[in-house]
Amino acid sequence: MNGEPGFFSAAKGESEQRYGRELQEFAEDGGLHVHLVIRNLQPVGSPLALATKAVRLAGEEAQRAPLAGKAILFDADGLGASCESGRKALKMLEKGGFIAVLQRPDYEGLLLRHFAGHERDDPPRGESMSKLRALWPAYHKNMSAADLRQLLSLEQVIRAAEVTTELRSRLQIIGLVSDET
Repeated sequence: MNGEPGFFSAAKGESEQRYGRELQEFAEDGGLHVHLVIRNLQPVGSPLALATKAVRLAGEEAQRAPLAGKAILFDADGLGASCESGRKALKMLEKGGFIAVLQRPDYEGLLLRHFAGHERDDPPRGESMSKLRALWPAYHKNMSAADLRQLLSLEQVIRAAEVTTELRSRLQIIGLVSDET
């Protein structure tokens, strides 16, 4: 990591992995000396399996170099109130020192909150993609980091973080926002 503080970033899939890369680019653009260790957790499915793999991979990474923080992005729609696996996953992540950024209800719902006037949108399960495409017609699942960068700015990420406490905490550890409120 070349002496830069490491930040472990677990991604539920390719889209979340590209989002992590975007945060790394924002840090580099801002002259921040931080290295995001981004790990895609696929092909696991349940929230508990995702959490277990994230904790294991972060532990392996911490043996190589100290980590300044750990975060995971995953969908809140799989964590229903009756989901025992989800409750165990969140407890495991908390115990492991992770910032769990829950995408409500999914990744597209999180992206929707990056747009002015939509910061507090909370679409029902199954509707976030159509709402996002109304604002961003070119959006599609698993779009490249370059395509994501064409529309997503640091200002938009900060806008979403203003209403997503865990995302704000993640940005603070990376150094993209100050600790001040």
